[in-house]
Amino acid sequence: MRGKKAFSYLTRHLAAAGKKLKQKKGIQPLASCFLIAALLITSLSCAVNPVTHKKEFMLLSPQDELALGKQTDAEIIGTYGVYQDEALNAYISSVGKKLVTVSHQPDLPFIFKIMDSPVVNAFAVPGGYVYVTRGILAYLNDEAELAGTMGHEIGHVTARHSAQLYTRAQAAQLGLALGSALSKTFQKFSGLAEAGLNVLFLSFSREHERQADDLGVLYASKAGYEASHMANMFVTLERLNPSSGQDGLPTWLSTHPDPPNRIEAVRKAAADWKAANPGAKLAVNRDDYLRKLDGLVFGDDPRQGYVEGQVFYHPELRFQFVVPAGWKLNNTASQVQIISPKEDAAMILTMAEKKTTEEAAQAFVDGNKATVVSSDIKTINGLETKRLKFTLKTEEGNLAGLANFIKKDAQVMMFLGYSEDSRFVAYSDLISTTLNSFKPLADQAKINVKPEKIKIIKADKTDSLINILKPYSYNQDRQKQIAIMNAMELSDKVQAGTLIKILTK
Repeated sequence: MRGKKAFSYLTRHLAAAGKKLKQKKGIQPLASCFLIAALLITSLSCAVNPVTHKKEFMLLSPQDELALGKQTDAEIIGTYGVYQDEALNAYISSVGKKLVTVSHQPDLPFIFKIMDSPVVNAFAVPGGYVYVTRGILAYLNDEAELAGTMGHEIGHVTARHSAQLYTRAQAAQLGLALGSALSKTFQKFSGLAEAGLNVLFLSFSREHERQADDLGVLYASKAGYEASHMANMFVTLERLNPSSGQDGLPTWLSTHPDPPNRIEAVRKAAADWKAANPGAKLAVNRDDYLRKLDGLVFGDDPRQGYVEGQVFYHPELRFQFVVPAGWKLNNTASQVQIISPKEDAAMILTMAEKKTTEEAAQAFVDGNKATVVSSDIKTINGLETKRLKFTLKTEEGNLAGLANFIKKDAQVMMFLGYSEDSRFVAYSDLISTTLNSFKPLADQAKINVKPEKIKIIKADKTDSLINILKPYSYNQDRQKQIAIMNAMELSDKVQAGTLIKILTK
């Protein structure tokens, strides 16, 4: 959770649930669905794909893609945050723009951003928004690798892969809407097909991945990079094999299914391009790239919140609270989410958009059409707190919960917990205890934490990597991690003068 005003995911989620159209008895809903279908079908046209030049079924026009991209970008930034390093962001954009000029859509106003996430991923959304995480930057080892990775994402955009996913999701939503008019079973699950940010994180097909690989090689080569180095990133990913992202952001492997023989295919495509373009000057720029990474935050940034023991501390916003044993905590840029072991209850902490506890509580009630069971105002741990017990009706079922609206400094924090009403009695005491444990953080030892950062060093002699790392007293797991970060084995011989990434605080 970052030190800025954020939009409440739960408020948005519950509001969306409350606004779902309910099917009425009789023929009108069915007629309405067919009317929607008729209007949609009449608006369809076959679009020409910029890459293949073939006609394809598409519900999004280029203007729609730009609008969707702009809307989704705001959601992505609000959820995951941008890494605050102006020079590094400018560098990433400069590499991206080189690739765009040789792409199939050079006039599309691409925008490149670094996400402040340790998760290893890069992704794109319609309209030309391309994102790389600081997590993936830490594992790339030269500018050619970066160019291939970004070229791959640009390829997803120019070939309109995300727009195709969106089109399929919209078509599926229409089909489920028709089904909902006919079947209560379909009605129950129709919300799963709603288009939104989650749709844009759906996994591409292997066909899409293969085409994006080919385009990444093409764009990187034409921009003057040794495109075969894109395969090095796939080798690193195979060694790394990251699990799901801790901040909710999908990892590369969850959004980019691995086509068979991918590494060999990329290297062959790069070799074929070079054979067809003899004499082309292709750069790697290893040292230049590594120097750009010096000081990059690595892993979770504790300044934006961390768990120690059973307590969550937030040094920037200066608060803490107790985390229930066994519950999973997920800390994002916009909120802290805490999920019960059985995933049948949740607690969420976020910043409210109002300046007083009364206004924040009323906005929550009005925005979600919640029923207030009880309320009071108390001073808890020195902080003015408006407390609510509420119920909420949704098409998926009735919810019950507790919400604390806490005045801290000039900001109101919304801390709430909820579950299905049938399970709420079992969780209410634990939720209340957790919400009421929120208090200011004053312990300087907890406040003055520092994140790990990448430091670029130069090997002072020719030796094995493991011997070069010995002075830093890393444990075995950390040594292996640093070896993967450098695309090396610990036994590899490193020449004197070679730049190497290490980790330090």
